[in-house]
Amino acid sequence: MFEFAIMLLPVAAASGWYVAFRHYNAKLKKPSNEYEGFFKGINYLLNEQPDKAIDVFIDLLEVDDETIETHLALGTLFRQRGEVEKSIRLHQNLIARPQISLDTRANILNELGLDYMRAGLLDRAENIFLELEKMELHEVNAVRQLLSIFQQEKEWLKAIDYATRLESIEFKKQPLLLSHLHCEAALLYRFEEDADIIKSHLRKALKIDPLCVRVNIISAEIEVAKGEYKQALKLLLKIMDQDRKFVPVFIDLILNCYDRLGRSKQKFDFLSELQQNNESTIVVSRFLDVLLEHKGLEEASAFMHKKLRQHPSKSYLKLYAGITRPDKNTELEFLKSIIKQFDNDVQNFQCKQCGFTSVDLNWCCPSCQDWGVIEPIEI
Repeated sequence: MFEFAIMLLPVAAASGWYVAFRHYNAKLKKPSNEYEGFFKGINYLLNEQPDKAIDVFIDLLEVDDETIETHLALGTLFRQRGEVEKSIRLHQNLIARPQISLDTRANILNELGLDYMRAGLLDRAENIFLELEKMELHEVNAVRQLLSIFQQEKEWLKAIDYATRLESIEFKKQPLLLSHLHCEAALLYRFEEDADIIKSHLRKALKIDPLCVRVNIISAEIEVAKGEYKQALKLLLKIMDQDRKFVPVFIDLILNCYDRLGRSKQKFDFLSELQQNNESTIVVSRFLDVLLEHKGLEEASAFMHKKLRQHPSKSYLKLYAGITRPDKNTELEFLKSIIKQFDNDVQNFQCKQCGFTSVDLNWCCPSCQDWGVIEPIEI
């Protein structure tokens, strides 16, 4: 609370200067009332009552071209501190003043729209930015905010329209954003089984960003649901050329297709090649399973010996302990039993923009709200 009071001292100083200016230059009829108000506000600050102090200073500062920036700065301060109700009240009071100019009204509307967004009142914010969108000076910002609103509301078709419009206004391509918006639009029609619309959106997504892994994942999942495992496998293997880091994430989906097609040898060859250039525990674990099945325990043990020498790790040690034969040495068996109780490594994901981490794959970062920036952390 005291820190907040310190932050408001500049406001108090500005208020004092304004009172003095009005007194000596404008010759107000009742300057003593403003002085009383100023010192009353200071007293509230010193007694750590910033809410009351703010109300006093707001009353002291009449709304005109000279003081509007102070009011707007105060509203921004409220919003940044999470005190959205105060910010909304302040901006609503400002917008109701008849003496403000059209430009000033537009600036206040923008701030009020941001207040509503922060408060989760997206329908109100949408109406405000739709109004500001018609004003040339506010068009770009309004389009940005409407794009954000439609994404939060999951209005993907509208979001696509506004993302496309923003590209044309700013002359700046946003392939990651648009490709993922088309993916989201495709998923809208997934359960309605509208194949043509789904394929149209996925084609557009891949054309916009040929490296969009998500397009092939969605397409493959649709093919799997139809029992078209051959086509699904073909789509999934394209991930190898798009971004190999995602292969371990969807490896079980790939292996399921091999199993459904009865291609055990191709499955073995795929995993054998993959593990040579991939130290993922998930990949090594899946290859170890097929190695035991096709080559036996001796080769599987030799393989894990080599892996442990090259990359000693707890996860590899646990894999090795899981395939060794029972031993008469009680101490060795005890160690093996402890190793088998090690926690399994969990696939984690991290945003390359803001560093946000999660155990779930989010195509849109929950922290910075950027699309296509979450990547698997190799385990």
